[in-house]
Amino acid sequence: MRFLRSALAAATLTLAVLAGVSQPAAAKEVINTNGSDSNVAISGLDTVAFFTQHKAVPGAEAIAYEWKGARWLFASAEDRALFISNPEKYAPQWGGYCAVGVSEGHLSKHLVKGSFDIHDGKLYLFAEGKPDDFDYWRKNWLQTQGGPASRIPTGEANWTQLKPLAEAGVPWPNLKTKTSAEIPAPQSAH
Repeated sequence: MRFLRSALAAATLTLAVLAGVSQPAAAKEVINTNGSDSNVAISGLDTVAFFTQHKAVPGAEAIAYEWKGARWLFASAEDRALFISNPEKYAPQWGGYCAVGVSEGHLSKHLVKGSFDIHDGKLYLFAEGKPDDFDYWRKNWLQTQGGPASRIPTGEANWTQLKPLAEAGVPWPNLKTKTSAEIPAPQSAH
């Protein structure tokens, strides 16, 4: 049944793309709210603090902002104001999902807990690491498959396929486990 639902969602999305129809208004924005019952983005971490304090800082429920259908928490009113002034500058890439997962063709179900990399002014988050190595996935990102210089373009290409699948309701899309009929063709830039 799950396969049929996924296939139907992908087929509907593909037909809409081919017909030139824009995304339905009810499409869900793809923001990592894993582990949250109240739609809190990126495990409640202050996304601005990664840039200003160069570390993961928990946000406060009282200092929140709604953006792209998720609640973003901040450690200070100043950080919230910076985010509101330019959310695209501070928001993590690929909806805040694990950058290794996206670069390898899937959205990770694991929580982001503060492991990160800022590359060319853009924030990339990583899933919680192994019990004995918090930064396992960040190290993997930096040291394997050509590092960020190779992983980022691959991740961008994968994101163009993962994002519409997730928006269409496909649970935990994985490009390696889908058939070609289930994966929509990339849209042209026209």
